[in-house]
Amino acid sequence: MIEKTILQTQAMFDNYGKLNGDNDILHYDDAFAKARGFRGTLGHGLMYTAYVSNLAARKFGKRWHYDGQLTVKFVAGVCPGDQLRVTLADDGAAKCESQFATTLVGSATLR
Repeated sequence: MIEKTILQTQAMFDNYGKLNGDNDILHYDDAFAKARGFRGTLGHGLMYTAYVSNLAARKFGKRWHYDGQLTVKFVAGVCPGDQLRVTLADDGAAKCESQFATTLVGSATLR
């Protein structure tokens, strides 16, 4: 198993939004997000997909870029302050978990 733990910050959400053009207020306005029942602003789902893809590239090397297949399902939000543990099991099962919940499940395999 390969794993990495990444502390999530609002600055990360802000910078990722600048890169991908996602201006949804849920990523940037804490009061707005909390008024809608979330613990705080929400991280960008594609950030977590990228974390899994990074682990897959470490696991599979160069082949990942040509023959990789990634499937994910977002199951819970990630907020600033969350310690996100990203894992890729030997069988390709992928998972992101914060101290509060599982946030992503999926798989990263080669064709």
